[in-house]
Amino acid sequence: MTEKINLTKLQKVLSVITGALLVGFAWRLRGSHGYGASWGMFFVASVLMMLAYAFYGNRKKMSYEMLPLCAVFAALTTGGWGTLNSQMSGYLQSTAEFTGEEAVRIVEISNFSGVAIMLLLGFGWLPLFAVAFASIFSKKEYRLKDYVTYVAAYYITVLIANLTVSHLILYLINPEAVSGALAGLQDRGHDLTPMMAYITKLGNAAWAKKIPFCRNYFTSINVISSAIGALVTSILVGLKLKDKFTAVVSFIINLVCAISITVADVFLILGSDRGVLAGVKSTPYIESCSWSLWEYFTGFLFGLGVMLTLALLPRKYTDKEQDYQYSSMLCNDKFRYIYNLILTVFFTFGIILARASAFRMTELFTDDGDVIEIIITIILSTIIFFPVRKAVRRNMVDDGLDRPIKAMPQEYYINFLPKFTCLTAITYFFMGGQSDATVFGYDYSTLFTKDGFWHHWDNGLLTLTLLMLITFVLLNILFVVLKKSMKNKG
Repeated sequence: MTEKINLTKLQKVLSVITGALLVGFAWRLRGSHGYGASWGMFFVASVLMMLAYAFYGNRKKMSYEMLPLCAVFAALTTGGWGTLNSQMSGYLQSTAEFTGEEAVRIVEISNFSGVAIMLLLGFGWLPLFAVAFASIFSKKEYRLKDYVTYVAAYYITVLIANLTVSHLILYLINPEAVSGALAGLQDRGHDLTPMMAYITKLGNAAWAKKIPFCRNYFTSINVISSAIGALVTSILVGLKLKDKFTAVVSFIINLVCAISITVADVFLILGSDRGVLAGVKSTPYIESCSWSLWEYFTGFLFGLGVMLTLALLPRKYTDKEQDYQYSSMLCNDKFRYIYNLILTVFFTFGIILARASAFRMTELFTDDGDVIEIIITIILSTIIFFPVRKAVRRNMVDDGLDRPIKAMPQEYYINFLPKFTCLTAITYFFMGGQSDATVFGYDYSTLFTKDGFWHHWDNGLLTLTLLMLITFVLLNILFVVLKKSMKNKG
């Protein structure tokens, strides 16, 4: 019988605390230049997966190939929020001016509307990642066709919802969004209902931005459809794939994301005279970096929630097998080598850092450096690629291993995650402009004077820098404890 090694209660507490700080740090980076959009969610999912491997690795299904697959799923469903994250303030903005008006129109909405749309936004943010992540701990063996099945089901459901029920749901939870979009279309001379405008324009966000309230309408439909897709996907996994565990855990992860992104949104609505926090005042040092605080605490709560979910699972799902044998999820040797070279190693650890470094270094010298950013990214990626190719080829071709790295995944990520975190921290603190709260964003000639210090404090720069710096220091302490703890356990 396979001998089991369980995490102690203290190790589980360590995993939860580390998860909160690490994902909070990563999600804030995701909001800064070089890590944005889908690239950023790939990065966030990657570090969360590395942490899960560090604590719960040495399991058959936790192969090197699974990590980038989960990260890709996270990137695929990355959406947008438009004006949604300000609606908990009790107001809805048109974002585009009506004809003859010099300012955007603002209408009052119910408190329920703002909370509901944010919960839906979070629930549909990472549905494919949630299923893939949960499947790692499931007892069911997943094949490629199983992943294809639920991914296809998600997109088909989203498409159907976009054309039908999402429009009704939006009317029920936020009728002002529908009436505002209708007024905007009429103002621009379009004889269309908001629903028909969305369908005939195929949800074109660029077109919608030019019409009052339509940007919000189009974004809301996308968000509602994604949430419906997430729910249907989890149900399908339970019914069609006969995997109730993954169905339940993926639902929980989606719910954690919904709560995280909604609760953290409080930083963006402080000071409003309406909404769920009506009358609660903000402070200059919070108000100035409220968006960044929303990003950080979304990740903080999400990382905490996901790792807490794992810590509370029955032991039969999270026990580590001491004498397990590594098993690749890919059968074809040639495809396995290419997949691991390009996606597992080069893309996950190389291009992500190369791209972020290039974008942020360019920002130090110019505000309009799109071409330069691409050129530097290509140069850095090329420099990284050849030694990576040499190492992976040596392991998988010359030595005949079925994995790109000699060490087992758990052992490798326990040692690699702290280094990867340090490299990303360097890009954050020492590359980029003032908007990213780097060391170059300070006026050091006045920083250490009384007036200069309070100026930097009130504009949010010090708040954000100190938060990220303290988080980074705590993470390094926790990484040391993790390494010693797991070494003693193993």
